Amino acid sequence: MLILGGGFNGLRLAFLLNRQGYAVEIVEREPRLGGMVQTFTRTWRGMEFRFDYGPHLFFDDYLAEYRELLGDELLRIRDRFAMVTRGVMLSYPVRPVELFTRMNPLLSVGYLLDFGVSKLKGSRAAGGQPDLKTVMTDRFGPKLFEDFYAPYIEKCCGLPSEKISPLWARERENVSGKSPVDNIVKKVQSWFSRATRERLSRANHPSAREILAWYPRTGAGQLCDAMAASLPAESVHLGAAVTGVRTAGGRVRDVVVGQGGRTRALQADLYIATIPIQQLVRALAPAPGPELLAAAGRLRYRTVRLVNLIVAQDRILDCLEIFSMTRTHPFKRVYEPKAMSPSMSPPGLSSLCMEVCCSEGEEYHALPAPQLADRCIDALLEMRLLAARGLVQEAFVVDVPHAYPVYPVGFERDQLALLEHVSGYANLLTSGRQGLFRYHAMTNEVMEMADSVVRFLGGDREKHSADNRRSPWGQSFY
Repeated sequence: MLILGGGFNGLRLAFLLNRQGYAVEIVEREPRLGGMVQTFTRTWRGMEFRFDYGPHLFFDDYLAEYRELLGDELLRIRDRFAMVTRGVMLSYPVRPVELFTRMNPLLSVGYLLDFGVSKLKGSRAAGGQPDLKTVMTDRFGPKLFEDFYAPYIEKCCGLPSEKISPLWARERENVSGKSPVDNIVKKVQSWFSRATRERLSRANHPSAREILAWYPRTGAGQLCDAMAASLPAESVHLGAAVTGVRTAGGRVRDVVVGQGGRTRALQADLYIATIPIQQLVRALAPAPGPELLAAAGRLRYRTVRLVNLIVAQDRILDCLEIFSMTRTHPFKRVYEPKAMSPSMSPPGLSSLCMEVCCSEGEEYHALPAPQLADRCIDALLEMRLLAARGLVQEAFVVDVPHAYPVYPVGFERDQLALLEHVSGYANLLTSGRQGLFRYHAMTNEVMEMADSVVRFLGGDREKHSADNRRSPWGQSFY
């Protein structure tokens, strides 16, 4: 078997299949396996600071497998998320009591009245093509949506909420909840039952008071490194970019890979593509028709610029991460690596990472790194997360192109056209977050996606009749 792409999904697939005795090769264009679930090191004055490509937590569902790989290097986390809106720091998801204890009570009453009036008016999503603003307004009311959700979502997508597909929200119901009423009911139930509180926390339900999770001692990449170390060295091709996927008779014949200035063809009985679906379609030879290539061109990504700071302070945040619902803040969230593990920064010092989403042609995309860092520091000072600018000892920016798929209204038609075309090749699967052009598909979801492919390979290998939808967010492969 040949796996195209060595991100978290491709790596876990290679790990599982190798362990089951399959002959597996994996090609990855970067010099390291793991994709965005990696950890890198920054040295400052002889001291090491570790940063992830965004924070990734791991949960109880696959705890036995994580422990098998990392043993005592796996740390237990019991913490919470937070958000800032209208200059006020709140828990995320918001706790109803905080609307009155931390915000202006008149404003909070306005949220509740607005929510009630919205429910009385009924759904606005009936008829026509729905958009995210309509669906989320039906769920939370206009005012709650505007202050607690819209700015973050628009930073992610680079579009106004009325031009974003509602799929963005459906894939994140496990974070925001299906409705405020459901969240409140479960929260009230948790007041009277410790077992309910623990169950909600372990499931990371939006009504839970805290998050229960696991994290590798030296960063999320430690888990990927452990899986990569189990693979035979000769089966891993790093710095290898897929340049062609040659087909004949409804099957993939071979894959052309460029590596070190040379090209070669790799053959297998089955090909599993976790690379972006657009890249896969463009690499097909013979090339698909112009309509399909046009569909591939319409599916776009956002770059994430990770603004990282080294700070002369032992701890900075009182939570794992903070989501910004303030449009003037360049970043959509900020997290402190040391909140995940004390080994991420030396004693007496800490670090912060802020995620700035942007696309080519936008201000933040072209802004020089020092100026972007200054803008982010200004926001941290405004949020009172930093007491003084002088606490920042060093700032640097790491750019991650093609990090997040953009979900404009109607994008699903193009996505499905590409996936259905690729599913027509008998010996080709496409899976994974980018392989399916999905936004919310990390850790638990990716683990389940890989399991789904392995179950399929152990069955009759009929793609159209495969049990392929066990994950709560949707299909695992095509």
